[in-house]
Amino acid sequence: MAIDSSVHSTPDVLDLINQVLFKLADTVEEGEFPEIGYYNSSRKNISYSSDQGYRPIDDTPSYIDGRKVESAKTIAGLVYGLSRFKEHLEQGMSMSLRDFYYMNKVRHVQEVLRISNQNETNRIINLSERILRIAGQSIPREEFGVVSSPKGTFFGDLTLSDQSGKKLNCTNAGEYGWFISSRPFEVKIHDINIDAAVFVEKEAMARNLIELGLPEELRIGIGSLFGQPGRNMRAWIRRLADQEVPIFVLVDLSPWSLRIFSTIKSNSIELSNIQGLATPEAHLAGMTSTDFWNKRGMLHEIEHSLELMTKSDIKCAQQNRNIPAIGQDEILNKENEALLKKKRKGELEAFKSFGLPLVELKAKYKSYLTSKAAIHDVKII
Repeated sequence: MAIDSSVHSTPDVLDLINQVLFKLADTVEEGEFPEIGYYNSSRKNISYSSDQGYRPIDDTPSYIDGRKVESAKTIAGLVYGLSRFKEHLEQGMSMSLRDFYYMNKVRHVQEVLRISNQNETNRIINLSERILRIAGQSIPREEFGVVSSPKGTFFGDLTLSDQSGKKLNCTNAGEYGWFISSRPFEVKIHDINIDAAVFVEKEAMARNLIELGLPEELRIGIGSLFGQPGRNMRAWIRRLADQEVPIFVLVDLSPWSLRIFSTIKSNSIELSNIQGLATPEAHLAGMTSTDFWNKRGMLHEIEHSLELMTKSDIKCAQQNRNIPAIGQDEILNKENEALLKKKRKGELEAFKSFGLPLVELKAKYKSYLTSKAAIHDVKII
């Protein structure tokens, strides 16, 4: 199922920024206080469904009222930010979140805005995403030049051209594969020779799967999430799903890891206004409660490796009940309740608890992945 992830052209984004700046300038010149409306990511402004994840609803607007001192400061920061985004876009340049923070530390700017920490400038960027909209859709910050450091890698027989224009195969881009672009929807995919893509929470296990040659033997791609996936990785996963590549996610058996998977599958409440970050087709490939707590479970033999959940883990699992993408998802809710009942957790590194020679451990990984794929009628060999 394709989810709208269209890319807006730079001229269109520049035109929109100019419109906002001119409107604010005209309002001030007319002697009026500017007021800016936008839609926040609150429960009133989002909906959740299993087949689409979180979606924005333009229901209850919020307003920045220029008559109030704090709001006037926010508007001033917004004007300054939009002017900097505009300048960088016009020059074909990008900036990081930290770059923007230091732009606000220019002496004459600091004297007016008095920015005390990066949370304040991050808020201006987030606000810009909510104000800059085309056809009812928010403009992601990446499209007005604000990018994060690349997080996540992908290894597999897939050929693409990244934003540099260079053509590469993800098996030949280094030991981890290709570092995911900050703007994956602008990456051109030339050729796909994989039957599925497996995204792994832990970098160490992803690396081991690559070192053991499983991508080549099973015709799969291996993605390393490095924990909670960034926006770029989630957009890349969506991009592969749009190319009809089956998506599997391999995470720890923990309440935190359920959140990682739910973010991939459903996006998040906070970023519900940014489209193209949810992959409802994604399958949970493990670790699962039945792997350990079923006598036929593939990891039942190493149940002893499970550790006690901490107070923080238990609190996380309790909170998961109130997260729609977990509490209202049949599979994830079942996993979460099993964790609360057993109060034990497992890590992907537990595969090493089998104590197997590498040749046999490789066979164990292959059996595990092929069995998980088969559950969803995906054949990898």
